[in-house]
Amino acid sequence: MPESNDPTGPDSRFAGPPSRGQKSADDATVISRGEPAAASWSGSASPLAGGPATSTEIGRLLEGSMLGPYRLDRFIGGGGMGAVFRALDTTLDRVVAVKVLAGRQGDDEEMLKRFRNEAQSAARLDHENIGRVHAVGSNGGWHYIVFEFIEGTNLRDLVREEGPFDLTRVVDVAIQVADALEHASERDVVHRDIKPSNIVITPTGRARIVDMGLARLHHVADDRDLTVSGMTLGTFDYISPEQARDPRAADVRSDLYSLGCTIFFMLAGRPPFAEGTMVQKLLQHQQAAPPPLCEVRPDVPQQFADIVSRLMEKDPLDRYQRPAVLVADLVAFADDHRLALAQPRTFQVAAVPALRPLDTRLTWLLPLVGLAAVVGLMWMRASADRRRAAQGDTAERVAADAPPAADFVRVVATPTLPGDVATLGEAIRLVADGGVIELADDSERRQPPVSLERKRLTIRGAAGARPVVAFTGVQPAGDGWQAACSIGDGELTISGVTLRLVGEPSDGAPSALFAVGSGRLVCDDVVLRMPGSPEDGGTMIRRGRNAFIAVSLAAGQSGAACAVLLGSCRAAGDAVLLDAAAEEAGRIVLRWTGGALVTPRRLLVAEGARSGAGLDIACDLTDVAVACGEGVAALRDSPAHPVAPRLEFRASDCRFVVGGAQPFVEQAGRGNADDYRAACVWLDEQGRYEGAGVFHRIDAADGRIDIDFSDLEPELVHEPRAGRPPDPAAWNSWGS
Repeated sequence: MPESNDPTGPDSRFAGPPSRGQKSADDATVISRGEPAAASWSGSASPLAGGPATSTEIGRLLEGSMLGPYRLDRFIGGGGMGAVFRALDTTLDRVVAVKVLAGRQGDDEEMLKRFRNEAQSAARLDHENIGRVHAVGSNGGWHYIVFEFIEGTNLRDLVREEGPFDLTRVVDVAIQVADALEHASERDVVHRDIKPSNIVITPTGRARIVDMGLARLHHVADDRDLTVSGMTLGTFDYISPEQARDPRAADVRSDLYSLGCTIFFMLAGRPPFAEGTMVQKLLQHQQAAPPPLCEVRPDVPQQFADIVSRLMEKDPLDRYQRPAVLVADLVAFADDHRLALAQPRTFQVAAVPALRPLDTRLTWLLPLVGLAAVVGLMWMRASADRRRAAQGDTAERVAADAPPAADFVRVVATPTLPGDVATLGEAIRLVADGGVIELADDSERRQPPVSLERKRLTIRGAAGARPVVAFTGVQPAGDGWQAACSIGDGELTISGVTLRLVGEPSDGAPSALFAVGSGRLVCDDVVLRMPGSPEDGGTMIRRGRNAFIAVSLAAGQSGAACAVLLGSCRAAGDAVLLDAAAEEAGRIVLRWTGGALVTPRRLLVAEGARSGAGLDIACDLTDVAVACGEGVAALRDSPAHPVAPRLEFRASDCRFVVGGAQPFVEQAGRGNADDYRAACVWLDEQGRYEGAGVFHRIDAADGRIDIDFSDLEPELVHEPRAGRPPDPAAWNSWGS
């Protein structure tokens, strides 16, 4: 199996040994604080006690040694969760590839579950276009999988060496990969990391998918836990929009999106969104149309460009629903253009999966099945048009004289050009779903509360401008909240803007800058201010619940989820950053890279659900400074909300300052301490904690437990005396 050394591969930080007095890593509150490690394909991995941390260290240590009957002849490189070797199976005298799990003790239950999941997923697959797995085992404390060794070169390196492929070669590879994805889908396996470096071309031209390190087997026990705590994303250049939001949402259509990006790479020599930071690439996958193929490859017929465009639709419902249908279109295209494929195919074979044996008395059903398939394909291809026709407010649909929605609306102080408006509220009413609103200058705009009404919008500052929107009040937003901007189930992206709330509800009801349901909020280079921020004199409001972002997942929404993505953002004021709640069940993801928060309250507050499975919260902070007067996070349940929330918190290169003697993390409610301990997982890498309080306080029905910093193993970097908090008025000092 070839080397996998893509530096943009998935994060492989993982849990370390359990804390003192605990039975397993599943119970740990602070699981790992990683130390600097050598770079590898899998990123900086936290070392396990007693063993090497990185694939390179494993390679140096094990190269030339024996693992069971396998002689590890040559270290190839890093793969998803460990090191990959070219090896000799001394029993059968054949060359194989052996992947060894990182960490010699192998006592991390979560990593072992993921490792076994990889083996189980790969073992279910037996296809000529997928690298096969031969065995899985353990020896001397090492855990390993034995794969078929594939001679060849991956697509990434081939394109770099030879340049973009001709159309015939692209279609040939695409058909083979789609065939493999159909086989995997029939066995409930999703790869989740389709990309050029994971597709090997053999000397005979056969395409082989390798590295099941992110594969998910839908029915493997505990798979839900693996995707929640693993935080696996995939590769940002090829990841589908829904997989970036929630890895558990990925299905075969996500793999098809990644295949579309890979086809683009084969034709253009680069991925569709090659420029920008991680956050910018994720935003482009969510919102931006890929460059037209006719511009990068004028020789590509429109028929094929349409196939690639359909693969890369943002909405999974607008894509191909099964790889077999894609294969049918590719074969038909090859026939129409008389392409000489290396592996000749027919439309019938590609379009119809192999049937299970049927009673001959039922053969009369086959024509009806074929007719249903044709009707189904026609229905799917028209789905986008139907949805677009159904969108929008009812009043707008019936108003014949309503102006057409605009894709771009500019907000200026004095409108002079067609399409310009004077207020943000007017722009939101006029802009089309998926459109862009640009704030044209640096002035501060006083704005009444607004609502997106399920739209997908981008609000950005004009080039060279730093506009300010000052919301003068709030309006009802559901679940008792009043908000300046109600997103609900919509999607809002904000870039290069300062947003502040200057008005409050007169009745003292909970107020928020944003109220979100099962929607999505993305902020890039944004300043958020609530009353009580240092710029306003620092006067604390402290009247009831106030939040920058209030997320409420309503009842009856199976699998409801909300995502909040922040990049280079600052927030200051007398409010909780994120106040989270769910009626029955749901998942909330907060991902913040670069920036700071200053508040007399907390970063996160979550309450229990009324019924159902409860709320899962995943927080992932990188290079963020947090100064909170009451503590970082508080999770609570009550008789009215008895299902306790669950939290996984990942912090990398962050600073946390907590005032007084407040605990950094607090759980309270009617449950028992052991259940609360298992419901809160905190993973740290290169963090700094300042404050006199304990790290974790559990106030349970069976008593109160204080877990001090000295009780943690490994210990965090802790200073009992809190240092100077970040100054929200000076950007350069944030995060210092």
